[in-house]
Amino acid sequence: MQKYTSAFLLFFFSLIYTQQYNIQSYNTDNGLPQNSVKDIIKDKYGFIWLTTENGIVRYDGMKFVVYKNFPLNNQRFTFFYGYPEKDSIFTTGDSGKTLLISKRSPKVTKTSKRNVDFISRDNINYFLYSSNYIYTTSPGISLYFPCQEGIYFIRENSIKYINNLSKAKENLNIKAKYKNIARIFVIDKSVFFIDYQSKKVQKIERGKIVSSYNEPLLTDAKSKIYWSRVNNQVFIFNGNSIYRCEYEDKRFKISKLVQLEDITENIISVYYDKTYKRLYLGSSTYGLQIVSFTDFTTVQRPPSKPESVFYSTLPYGSSSVINTYGEVYNRNGLVEDKHFKSNIPFFLAYDQEDNVIARKASDLLLYQKKKDYAKIVSKRNTILIDFFFDAKRYYAFEALEKTDGTIGYSGVLMVYSDLSFKTVKKRFFFNDEPTKFLKFDKDYLLAGTTKGLYKVSLKTNKIINLNPDTELSIRNIIQSSDGNFWITTSGKGFYLLKNNRLIKMPYDADNNISSPHTILEDQNGFFWIPTNNGLYKVPESKLLRYVQDKKTRVNYYRFSKVSGFETNEFNGGSNVCGNKLGNGEFVLPSLDGLVFFNPTEIKSYYPENIHIERALIDGKERFFNQILNIKQESNRIDIFIDTPYYSNPDNLVIETKLSGTTNVKWESIGKDGKFSISNLTHGNHSFVVRVLVSDTGKYIYKKIHIIIPPYFYQTLWFKILISSALLLFIYFLVRWRLSFLKKRNHELEEIINSRTRSLSDTVEKLEITKRKLHKEIEQQKKLIGTITHDITTPVKFIALTAKEALNKDDFSEQHSEKILNSIYKSSDQLYNFTITLKEYSDIYTHHQSDKTELYSLHKLIEEKKILFNAIAENNNTAIINNVDKTLWVWIGKNILSAIVHNLLDNSVKFTKDGFITIESNVEGNTITLLIRDTGIGMDEKKIEYYTKLQDNIENEKLLLQKYGMGLHLVLQLLQMIEGKIVIKKNKLKGTTFKLILTNKKND
Repeated sequence: MQKYTSAFLLFFFSLIYTQQYNIQSYNTDNGLPQNSVKDIIKDKYGFIWLTTENGIVRYDGMKFVVYKNFPLNNQRFTFFYGYPEKDSIFTTGDSGKTLLISKRSPKVTKTSKRNVDFISRDNINYFLYSSNYIYTTSPGISLYFPCQEGIYFIRENSIKYINNLSKAKENLNIKAKYKNIARIFVIDKSVFFIDYQSKKVQKIERGKIVSSYNEPLLTDAKSKIYWSRVNNQVFIFNGNSIYRCEYEDKRFKISKLVQLEDITENIISVYYDKTYKRLYLGSSTYGLQIVSFTDFTTVQRPPSKPESVFYSTLPYGSSSVINTYGEVYNRNGLVEDKHFKSNIPFFLAYDQEDNVIARKASDLLLYQKKKDYAKIVSKRNTILIDFFFDAKRYYAFEALEKTDGTIGYSGVLMVYSDLSFKTVKKRFFFNDEPTKFLKFDKDYLLAGTTKGLYKVSLKTNKIINLNPDTELSIRNIIQSSDGNFWITTSGKGFYLLKNNRLIKMPYDADNNISSPHTILEDQNGFFWIPTNNGLYKVPESKLLRYVQDKKTRVNYYRFSKVSGFETNEFNGGSNVCGNKLGNGEFVLPSLDGLVFFNPTEIKSYYPENIHIERALIDGKERFFNQILNIKQESNRIDIFIDTPYYSNPDNLVIETKLSGTTNVKWESIGKDGKFSISNLTHGNHSFVVRVLVSDTGKYIYKKIHIIIPPYFYQTLWFKILISSALLLFIYFLVRWRLSFLKKRNHELEEIINSRTRSLSDTVEKLEITKRKLHKEIEQQKKLIGTITHDITTPVKFIALTAKEALNKDDFSEQHSEKILNSIYKSSDQLYNFTITLKEYSDIYTHHQSDKTELYSLHKLIEEKKILFNAIAENNNTAIINNVDKTLWVWIGKNILSAIVHNLLDNSVKFTKDGFITIESNVEGNTITLLIRDTGIGMDEKKIEYYTKLQDNIENEKLLLQKYGMGLHLVLQLLQMIEGKIVIKKNKLKGTTFKLILTNKKND
């Protein structure tokens, strides 16, 4: 009965120790904005995203970045949908607006037809069915989900399928009340329905049931099914166990992930990361739990045994070890107990017959294999520290109490004559306590003590101190498969013994490897080094490369408690600090259990990429792309290196290099991924980041530019300007000194030249004045002629009107009124004309000093029209002003007014019973003014004369008596405003005067 009880206990303990995991919990106390995690997804860049009722959260394995300042009514979000592989992940907030997560950042976007979270059909609203658990608390809701061939519509009592091509409807014979919505899920492109009545899982294709499966876990009414279509993952929660459900080769594959206690309640979202072996559980009330699985198995002693502190162990069979208490353990726990008692835990060895050698105080005990390891006393008063044997003899390293009155031990290396402890062939004495020894070759042994390493010659009996200049406490001596000898020490790291010289290996970042216990080498050439603070892994090739080139960087990969240990402290100080088993597993003793693992199955996790796109400048977050522009006034700049990495952060090696600093070299940044800058000078700086991505030392690099503009006095051009000004100052100072000496010799000459220039200027001014006076006299003559010419018409009209009145014997009242009105109007026009005489004077005397003004051309013509309107009406002639009312010009107003006056005067004189039309045309800065009449028309000879005169007015003879002053004056005035006139006789009757004017401001 006792035998069966022991077997049951062993089986019980094996069950206990099969599950190896760690749990990390996150809530509002350590990173989350809210304790309800609605959904979980991983994007194509490796970031984990969470939806909460207070924003969207991005997680990179070390820190949470919260996004919650969206232009929405609230920041509550539910489930994810979309295509992570296409960088298009969507979620919908309570306000109904769609949020797109793309390029590692969320933003509010318009909903496209392909990405809608609900559709309306037959006056029924169907919500997108993307996760079967998110709706379980909302009864009465209708759902839809598209498949490759069609769309499924799920209502409270029915499931309907519509084919995309034929639009045919298929009503499935399934009663799907809402409380059982979780019964429907999709894996890849296969749709499944759980039928609890038949205890079958039915597969549906194109709206028809095509096959059924018997899966008790899926059909168990106590099971909770968690399905996420966007993740293409299905999970089963049954009791405290969590299973993963997959569908491959037309069958279900259900595997148990973990068994948890009191953590499966309130779970509303699940995601499993196969790459990092992590299970993410989102709770409705307790935030996020991350379950990390490990390939390490830690085995502890049964509760009935003392504490689980292990030291020396030996391989026992191909998959077990035995300790100094006779307990046999494999990765499932205690499998057998030999009941060794009262042995010290620091020494254990096999002899040539696989008998176990142990120590009890100062006695040597041998447990015989033939007698099922029953103990016998082998030798008394022997403090055996280390032991090994070869084909001919035993080798023992023993401690001796010092006899010189000092406290401590000395050592003796015993070489026995045969495979027994009877006859000693050689003895080698050491002044210090022995720790470890190993055979170097057939002629030499390596022996370590608490003070140094020694090479012992078996032929000459000489002892060579290999570290005479330093004191080293040797802990272990290991020979690797390539024949190299590696020495571990207590407190000073480990060394390579090469050519009788110890070459020290570099430390890790935290100096934990300063006290390595031993080195275990796997078949891939990696060293596994247990320490007092973690287990380290490093390729031997990297260490040997460091020996050749000390600039080579050695990176140690660290495993800690998060990898599956109960403690980070492994145990040394014994003759055996680790074992290699026949099945390929390694076993390491620790302060809390034995750690079993297969080194070839342990994966090293490294990041795949880095992203530098966020910065905190004086407390304000800024996003950028490759170029970061910063002002010199900025006091503090924090650049964030975002790296999705979900393993031990100790192995995340990120180094940065910034140009423009005093010491441009690679610098490691902290686990927060933040690089801080202060007091950076102006310029274009290169910020380079590299991250380790493999055990072989491969890095990936990322480079951005930091541009800080200089102040004006820091610019190159300013420095050049100041330098040039200084050089010019010196140059002109020298020249001034030289010129000062010459100046006195030229003073008289300068005075004479100055007076000569003054006299020449006076003469030149007199000549100019003479020409001006002559021109003014000529202009005055022309003015007199113009006045005479212009007032003739209205005076003659008054005379004719008066004559007509005198010749009439009988006046009617109406006729008298007409005559008086005509005389009044003509007199008034003559009066107004005399007022304009001042304008004529100004034209000739002040036109050169006048500044142009902006005025309306239409208004100017209108004024002239009013002046001549009475005369024209008397001749039954109409003056029509068609000039553009919006046309404003800079042409000299007085000059243009005189020109128009003269031309209108001529047209009125020679036009009776007709029309005088004035029009304008604009092309760029050129204005064309047309004055067209229907009078008698100008003679062709006159037109030819004025045309030639216009081209050479300075030299042509003026025929004033023959042709009068009018048009001569017009030509003179046109020269002043750089204008021209084209005179053309109309085909029917009348003349057209075409003025070509330049409209520009002349200051």
